[in-house]
Amino acid sequence: MTRRPAAIALVLLAATACARRKEPVSGIEADTTRAAAEWLRLEPVRLLRDYVRIDTSEGNPEEPGALFLKNLFDCDGIESEVVCPAPGRCNLLARVPGKRRDGALLLLNHIDVVKAYPQLWSDAAPFEGTIKHGYLYGRGVYDMKSLALAEALALRDAKRSGVVPPSDILFLAEADEELGQRWGSRWLLEHRPDWFAGVAAVLNEGGTDEMVLREVRYWGLETLQAGYASAEFAASDGKALEQLAARWKRLASTPVAPHPHVVIGFDMFANHLVAPLTDPLRHLDRVRADPNELAALPDRYGAFLEARIYWTPPFPDPPDSRDQIRAYTIISTPPGVDPGPFLQPVLQDAARSGVPAIWSYSTGPTVASPYPTPLTELLRRSIEARYPGVPFGPFPTFGSYTTSVLFRQKGIPAYGFAPIPMNLTDAIRRHGNDERVFLRDYLNGVALYSDVIMDFAAF
Repeated sequence: MTRRPAAIALVLLAATACARRKEPVSGIEADTTRAAAEWLRLEPVRLLRDYVRIDTSEGNPEEPGALFLKNLFDCDGIESEVVCPAPGRCNLLARVPGKRRDGALLLLNHIDVVKAYPQLWSDAAPFEGTIKHGYLYGRGVYDMKSLALAEALALRDAKRSGVVPPSDILFLAEADEELGQRWGSRWLLEHRPDWFAGVAAVLNEGGTDEMVLREVRYWGLETLQAGYASAEFAASDGKALEQLAARWKRLASTPVAPHPHVVIGFDMFANHLVAPLTDPLRHLDRVRADPNELAALPDRYGAFLEARIYWTPPFPDPPDSRDQIRAYTIISTPPGVDPGPFLQPVLQDAARSGVPAIWSYSTGPTVASPYPTPLTELLRRSIEARYPGVPFGPFPTFGSYTTSVLFRQKGIPAYGFAPIPMNLTDAIRRHGNDERVFLRDYLNGVALYSDVIMDFAAF
């Protein structure tokens, strides 16, 4: 493994992770006016600022990010290993041993982040970790460096407690999750299966918890995802891409019965939607049998009953280009239905039209993790303690992909758990411009994750 000077400097910068004192957290009333210097007195905020400053976007190595996290664990004697299947494409594996390996819990996150175009960011630069109005800005600050640090700090708390957990607690910060999935979990599951021996469950990104006016409406645990297939197409102008999309507005698909987790999740979510959607989401079998009602159901919900296709409008890439135009298509299918066969005719049509696909990907059929389980009930109790009365239950992911799919396909239950609630207005920034996280919510999420891991370790 090649050690770059920049990576070494970042490890030295991360030495603040060795500090053991826990700073007090004050109330929310002054959060939006608190100075950046005051926020940075809090160790979790300092770590997040420093981690966001490491540019691990497409085209950059994950190695500096892996070394940054490794230093955090080294400070407390937590065993860890950096594994790089390709130059710079590095994963960090860590473990707090328990009384046995069977029943181990894996905390999963990814180091890489999607591309950012600084010229399109207006509130802050993407890799400076700017703090203002109570927010920390930066590419990957929510997806998913804040969650990675919540996991890492919770693991450290478990180690510092001196409690020996009943089973191992593992941590994996993976490479190459956002685009390709070649050098992270997929590679490790194939080439290092010994490291995953005994893993009984995975906690990953993918959960859904939304806030309105500082109030959390519901807490959705991701137990399954819709099948996901995607492709990116390139052309010298947008017309050919628009014509391709126009030919593939809908897919021929036989409706299927809704998965039980979908029924539970949509019934919970229906309480928070306007009237035209509340009734259909509570009567999915009726909707499935009525072609007109099914067609009227938005893709976010309809994709769990039949295959759906979505196209982005053509866009220049890079943003100032006049002759490099791109567009994405995303195909979503109900769990158990392979999205690949729906994508193939689109790719063939594009090739015949002289519109090449730069890349394409398909998850294959997706499967669900068991629910409820002792682990999901532990999560429920931890959330209830901090957010009394907030509904909790399974809620499926649509239109995106996480590597939880890989673990589920290997027979290892994986759950998308989001400890950091997010306002609707901020959620749309996750892969967009001016991505940010409200620091009070981040600190609350760090505390909640520590509760979860300490409960796991204690019992």
